[in-house]
Amino acid sequence: MAYSAAPPLPDPTRYITDNDDNAISTFSNAIPPLVPVGSDLGGALVRLGYLNPKSPAQLTNQTDLEAYQAALTNLPPLVPSGGVGAVWFIDTPPQAASPMHRTISLDIVIQLEGEIELTLDSGEKRMVKPGEVTIQRSTKHAWYNPSLNKWTRMIAVMTECQEVQVGNQTLGATGVRKT
Repeated sequence: MAYSAAPPLPDPTRYITDNDDNAISTFSNAIPPLVPVGSDLGGALVRLGYLNPKSPAQLTNQTDLEAYQAALTNLPPLVPSGGVGAVWFIDTPPQAASPMHRTISLDIVIQLEGEIELTLDSGEKRMVKPGEVTIQRSTKHAWYNPSLNKWTRMIAVMTECQEVQVGNQTLGATGVRKT
């Protein structure tokens, strides 16, 4: 269900720190602090809050910030490959649901606004409330906002993981649309 009204949630802000030429800590002006909407995944608004382009992170000469700036104009998949970590803001409209899907990643998901229902393919469900965290470990899942009138917002820190072996099978990504 596509939701036409803009979310009543404020645009998120991110503050990026840096070091000046004298190694004094400062706030970076390289990227504006407001995080723009990057894509619309079936009504859920997705914003790339940060992207670490290499592991380990390369911060010298703002290498990471240059790569992040480039990624803002050409969004990567939700889970970029190569040991990259991405921070996503995900705003979900009332009564909207993601498809059941699996990403081959370790996701740390923090619920900020509203409540969202997390359903696993086993049928198990949890209602995730503001301030709660979900550690999503390459399991098949779907998100659903049960509210009739309130948007939800979560932050997902997603990083690629090694292939996941369960018994005699290797798990693969399913139902994931690229942003």
